[in-house]
Amino acid sequence: MLEFGAATRPKRGATVSGDRYFVHTSNGSALLAVIDGLGGGAAAAQAADRALAAIEASHDRPLEQIMQAAHQACLGTRGAVIGLLRLDLQQRNGCFVGVGNIGIQIISQEAVRPISRNGIVGYRLPTLLAQPISYQPGDLFILFSDGISNRVALHPGQHLLPAQELADAIMAEFGKDSDDVTVVVARHPASQTEL
Repeated sequence: MLEFGAATRPKRGATVSGDRYFVHTSNGSALLAVIDGLGGGAAAAQAADRALAAIEASHDRPLEQIMQAAHQACLGTRGAVIGLLRLDLQQRNGCFVGVGNIGIQIISQEAVRPISRNGIVGYRLPTLLAQPISYQPGDLFILFSDGISNRVALHPGQHLLPAQELADAIMAEFGKDSDDVTVVVARHPASQTEL
């Protein structure tokens, strides 16, 4: 079972955020999503809400189909940027699909650096690139909107914090006041023999 944490807030002076996130686990897999509606305020929130509803409704489909559903749902809105990460908890592998400036970091013994493709969900969807990921128990996954600096660097030992504490710490240290902020942290726990 993955350990999750999430932190989100609107930009300074705003009462509504255009960022959303989604975490769903079932049948030995997990789906994580970070959604950033373009711009800010109610129009960004509308785009993010439509994308979120599409992701919720199609969460069991392949990532490319989920992204296509979000794209269709966002047509006629400002659009959004979205990162989708699916993890198979038994096989210890997964897949990432990202459109736009959604960040992902994986803290692992393996060199894993997935990237998002340029584009806007609901306006200009690029050719989707499903990037395979393998991981080990104890690995840490961090997805974040562009309200978090892309220079996220954890302090020594910080990766061992509980997922919620780590999400809160990342938002506090790397969140920009000038933008909505969302960060989702997930950790595959190390087995007792690996502790």
